[in-house]
Amino acid sequence: MWLEEPRGPPLRPWAPPWPSAPLHPEGCPSGLPVHCAQLKDDAAVPRRRPWSLEEFSRRSTLHGIQHIFQHRRYTVRNLLWLLAFLGSLALLIHVYTKCVGLYFQYPHSTQLEEEVAHNKTFPAVTLCNLNPARFSRLSGHDLYWAGEMLGLLDGAGRPLMHEGMERDVLAVLRGKLDLNEEEKSRPFDFVEFVERVSHRLELGEMLVRCTFGGRECSSNDFQTGEVESSWNMGAARV
Repeated sequence: MWLEEPRGPPLRPWAPPWPSAPLHPEGCPSGLPVHCAQLKDDAAVPRRRPWSLEEFSRRSTLHGIQHIFQHRRYTVRNLLWLLAFLGSLALLIHVYTKCVGLYFQYPHSTQLEEEVAHNKTFPAVTLCNLNPARFSRLSGHDLYWAGEMLGLLDGAGRPLMHEGMERDVLAVLRGKLDLNEEEKSRPFDFVEFVERVSHRLELGEMLVRCTFGGRECSSNDFQTGEVESSWNMGAARV
């Protein structure tokens, strides 16, 4: 059985030539020159390279900025690159500001296509009368129940003075409002009221003259319809 001798650390050929020399209190051997402590201090505190605009532009990936701070001396070339960079940046900000402003305006587009139809079928013509009732067909009973809805009376039942209203019309309106309690208490039929006072499509009333496709037409060629914004509406029939 063989016993191996204990092995020490391997010899380093770059080790100092004074392995057994006593150390200085500062950490350097006593036989070293004076600049050993200075080297030790320099090694303990790492140096930081000065940061400059040229170094920043060299490391930046922003296009064109490395040409602005490329040389220590600024030339006309650097000035042109600076103007081009600032112009591009200003254009980018302008475009983005315009896009954001347009977004908050909530724009919408309407497309209209016009086509000419030679043989047009129903509905060919539509006539709408925005006047809800004929004034000559209104009675005092009608005004008492529907005068406020027609815009002729206020909430208290008094006639409204519209701009341009003639005096004779106002006098007729006040005469129709002279009702007794018995007439006011009579029931009011709204369907009968609409059929009686609404405008008609007869010739001379709402329809004066009608020609379609070179032929004469009359109120018999129309039919009455209803829409939300008006009471009477006529559309031609084929």
